[in-house]
Amino acid sequence: MKKTTLFLIACMLFGTAMFSQEQEPAEVPELPAGWWQIPKTPVIFTFGGYVKTDIIHDFDPIDSPDYFDVSKIPTDGSEGETTHFNVKETRLKLDVKYPEKGFRAYIEGDFYGSGGSLRIRHAYVEYKGLLAGQTWSNFMDESIIPPTLDFEKPAAYAFARHGMLRYKHSISDDMYFAVALEESKAAGQAPAEDGAFENPLPDVTGRFRVTKNWGHIQLSGFLASIRYRYDAGGKDDITLYGGNLSGQFNFLKKDKIIYQVVYGPGIGRYRGGESVALDQNGNLETLTDLGLTLGVEHYWTDKLSTLLVYNYGKVDNTVGQPGSALESTNYFAANLIYNFMKGTFIGVEYLRGNREDFNGADGTANRLQMSVRYSFNM
Repeated sequence: MKKTTLFLIACMLFGTAMFSQEQEPAEVPELPAGWWQIPKTPVIFTFGGYVKTDIIHDFDPIDSPDYFDVSKIPTDGSEGETTHFNVKETRLKLDVKYPEKGFRAYIEGDFYGSGGSLRIRHAYVEYKGLLAGQTWSNFMDESIIPPTLDFEKPAAYAFARHGMLRYKHSISDDMYFAVALEESKAAGQAPAEDGAFENPLPDVTGRFRVTKNWGHIQLSGFLASIRYRYDAGGKDDITLYGGNLSGQFNFLKKDKIIYQVVYGPGIGRYRGGESVALDQNGNLETLTDLGLTLGVEHYWTDKLSTLLVYNYGKVDNTVGQPGSALESTNYFAANLIYNFMKGTFIGVEYLRGNREDFNGADGTANRLQMSVRYSFNM
């Protein structure tokens, strides 16, 4: 908590520390509502966030009460029903810019840290096309994150925030590419011999996006590695890679269709899953994953909207994996949201998930969630 507070103070002083020597700072043009200028500097800032309360009723057991993670559905036939209140998605953010020079510092946090403590989601500094810090992976498509009331989002879906160095270049007004070095967090099933997994090199990610009035299309990929170092000496290095095709299609006044297809050996690392497992001889090999997502958001009126989203995931299990290893998942969400104003709403959502294991055991969970959110973005 103390480190996060110090970072917030540092962001507030971002422009002052760097540019206070200017004798007569240029006048900042008329600012959008909610933005302020730091006195005697050309630096502007805004702050905001929201408070969100979730009332969650589970009709079946699931080992993730604060969010709907289908990989946590038990497959042992157990039964149970619970009601839970959650406020951990409540969020704070601070945005500081020096528009004339193209500098920006941004920090955002929620309360999904240990014991409900404040946790950093995003924290980065940008200078024109360069970015250093932590934010959405360059491999994913952050603009099509399904607007579910549930915090978790679909299971077989590229969804990750990493520390990174990123370069983004605009080819034209509606086209760009970006490349990045990102923190590697690959994990896997360990061999019988004592040792430990290592991530010696950062992931290399790239994306190419075209945006038009009808929506956008994005193609992205990643290249990574994972190493297992044996205590007795020697090591195994495994190469991971994968692709992501995603996009959005706009129709009617505010409606849209979103889609995503992810595939590749090791792609599970972009959803917190395992990337390698054991073959029949006890040697490491990659786990190839497939993820399909399709969603539609429809506005019945300017303030009343509905989202339907379906996600399917499949793991090509190896012979050496235990029978309890995850093999496939299904995720479905449907909601009805009334938007009082931008960022402030009340809504209800039905979620259904299914998990099937390598040995054929399966489990299903059904959840009903009501959420209220008040935004105080400035």
